[in-house]
Amino acid sequence: MNPSAAKPTTFSGRRRWILFWAISVLFGLSMFYRSAIAVITTDLMRDVPMDLGALGFVSAAFFYSYALFQIPSGVLLDRFSPVRVMTAFFLTALAGVVLFAVAESWAVMVLGRLLTGAGMACGFIGALKILSMQFSPNRFATLSGIVVSVGNAGIVFATTPLVLWTQGLGWRTTFLLVGLFHLAVTMSFVLAFRDERGAGQGAPAPETAGGGDALGGLRMVLKDGQVWLISLAAFIRYGVLAAVQGLWAGPYLMDVMGYSPVTAGNLLFLLTLGVIIGNPASGFLSDHVFRRRKGIMIVALAGYALTLAALAHVPIGAPLWLVALFFAAFGIFAGTGSLPYAHLKELTPPERAATALTVLNFSAVVGAGVFMQGLGLLIKALFPASTVSHESFRVMFLVCTGAMLAGVVLYAFTRESLTVRVAEGRER
Repeated sequence: MNPSAAKPTTFSGRRRWILFWAISVLFGLSMFYRSAIAVITTDLMRDVPMDLGALGFVSAAFFYSYALFQIPSGVLLDRFSPVRVMTAFFLTALAGVVLFAVAESWAVMVLGRLLTGAGMACGFIGALKILSMQFSPNRFATLSGIVVSVGNAGIVFATTPLVLWTQGLGWRTTFLLVGLFHLAVTMSFVLAFRDERGAGQGAPAPETAGGGDALGGLRMVLKDGQVWLISLAAFIRYGVLAAVQGLWAGPYLMDVMGYSPVTAGNLLFLLTLGVIIGNPASGFLSDHVFRRRKGIMIVALAGYALTLAALAHVPIGAPLWLVALFFAAFGIFAGTGSLPYAHLKELTPPERAATALTVLNFSAVVGAGVFMQGLGLLIKALFPASTVSHESFRVMFLVCTGAMLAGVVLYAFTRESLTVRVAEGRER
């Protein structure tokens, strides 16, 4: 750390909260972009010549570049002014959104999605960096939980609302309007960082000034066993959530349980609502009630495993209220995604915090891809004649249960990190 580095601009009052909501909404846009393809596939294939393989590439392109740019974005956030880094990334994403909206070929769509994924790669970790600069430590988990909840609200907007918008305006116009909104929020983010002298534009946090050797910092992070334990647990926690919420819940509810698309959508909404509630609630409990990270995560992961085990044993024809209860519980127990970030931030030296958090985020994103594809390959191998059956999904949920129990074991070996004291309770 460079002791002579300028102190970062810390705002109070209205400007700080404008900044908070701007980064929250930008993360919500990131979640919207990653989920938006699912409900407009028919429109895309009608307007742009492509087969299902190309369509899959268009959808996955966001995740490829998002994962690829996780660690580089974290290194940049640790070395340079977060506002400059994040603004450059968000504008890159905006270019990708516009390119996607005007594309006449699936290859150009892929390029647009690659730019969007790369540009949104620093959204969540950058938000955590800003929170650590602008708010007191004993509010970090609560506020980061709200950021995650706003992100999950972005997933909600990528479902029925997006269908209605595309029916009324067309998918191209809809994405151009979303891009305009993206630009407006990015500008509010930039303006919130400006003070009377413009110091907020370029003053890095003390821990980022000087920066040191970026690759050396990454090597130090990767040598830390706590990083691996928390990251592997996140690989499992988010991997299962993304696989069920984003892919496998649909065929399970409609093809196995026999529910209508509307009922299946309502049950998925309950799951998402549980995640939206769970993140700020777990953050508040961690920050202000129990003042623990590790213990709350272990309880949540254990509850997550029990819920998956319960779903594995739900019979066909079970009361709808029971399935709804399990899906809501699934979301609430899975909705602790912000706590590992708070936990790891507190275990990592400040000058390497963003790098460590991007390793964690990278693990979670890779987990989503592995569980989405891996569960499908497993079921296809075990049940080649009946991939979509009650028995195949029972096995799928039991495999996820076992994985989640492994996550409990991993987290049991982490160190408690929370250092909140009564003296730190005053709000900046």
